[in-house]
Amino acid sequence: MQSDLLIPFITYAMVSSFTPGPNNITSTASGMLLGYRKSLPYFFGIISGFILIMFMSGSLTSFLTKTGDFIFPVMKWIGATYIIWLAVSPLLSYGSIGNRNKNSNYTFYSGLTMQLVNIKLILYGTTIYSSFSELIRDSFISVIFSSLFLTSIAFASISMWALIGTTLRKHFENKRFYYIFNSILAVMLLKIAVSILIQTQKN
Repeated sequence: MQSDLLIPFITYAMVSSFTPGPNNITSTASGMLLGYRKSLPYFFGIISGFILIMFMSGSLTSFLTKTGDFIFPVMKWIGATYIIWLAVSPLLSYGSIGNRNKNSNYTFYSGLTMQLVNIKLILYGTTIYSSFSELIRDSFISVIFSSLFLTSIAFASISMWALIGTTLRKHFENKRFYYIFNSILAVMLLKIAVSILIQTQKN
């Protein structure tokens, strides 16, 4: 392994993981709606999908790079559509914390599904594994350990953002606060979706 690449590898992973993105923003919303403990199934769904994407990216970087011209544009439209739905759905109705329809947005399967259509995550995986290929050196063991390491950073990130949401939970029953907070999150998610579609147009 190239030890001089280790610090840049960790730095890139930390910065990419902790900055606002679909996982972090929806984890904040889930923390505010359900609290941290009841959000765990959603987080486990995110983490399950995340480690799967990281493992596939580490193992199939060469293939994904070669076929990216076909796969990525399609995935961008699917991912952008799903993110727009995540942005708009909390604003369509207002109710109590126990509202079943809202809770359905934050299940294990919704967290898992979001990873499978999250083109930013797929691009992140292919970018980090192609950029630091000298560090991984196409080693199966290195891919496994790096996938686990990147996933642990991701879990720390969504946990931190969820705890931010949890601290705001006491204000949730205030209708004005609910719409203002979710509108802010919606704008952030819509901005991500637009950036994905703009990249699609450029490609």
